[in-house]
Amino acid sequence: MKYYSNKQSRGNTLLPLFKELGIENDIEMIEVDYAKIHDAEYLSINPMGKVPCLVDGPAVISETAAIYAYLADKYDEKGLAPALHDPMRGEYLKWLFFCHGPMTEYMDLKYLQVPADQIEQRRSALSMGNEAAVFAFLKQGMKQADPYLTGEKFTAADLYLAYWIAYAVQFKILPYLDEFKPYIQRIKQRESVQDIEWLQQLAP
Repeated sequence: MKYYSNKQSRGNTLLPLFKELGIENDIEMIEVDYAKIHDAEYLSINPMGKVPCLVDGPAVISETAAIYAYLADKYDEKGLAPALHDPMRGEYLKWLFFCHGPMTEYMDLKYLQVPADQIEQRRSALSMGNEAAVFAFLKQGMKQADPYLTGEKFTAADLYLAYWIAYAVQFKILPYLDEFKPYIQRIKQRESVQDIEWLQQLAP
């Protein structure tokens, strides 16, 4: 497999997953310079001109959540994704794509410093709704995690969500709500995230 990314991109979210699956040595890491990301050579791989992108033989997968889902299913023996007919499959997918959709949209709008009143005016057109909706959804999820999003088994969705919560907290996009802390502390113990400095720095 070939993994096209950039050290300054959201592609870093996949690195802990590679470790969880034990495939980091099976992947050819290809650094894509942002100055060349719209060159014809890379656009022939991902016409969006974005990273990350995973190439696995004839399969070409872009978008971080899609790559998460693809790899967790490909290596299903690792147990990081509920089986197709598992009742918790829906919960797992919900969290993967909440991170990729509403939560990412929220983080982008905060980064761009879009005023709250403008967000509220366009609430019905936004996948996130508004800040209150994002917070309420996250708080409920953290409260129900027992100890993980789908119950007793850690999944790729836990890794993805914890990564983004910790990132948003460290870079002052999200407040470190009390509801987040027990969950984040559990994920911090995973071997796959020990080298993510800004996650490890989050206080209990």
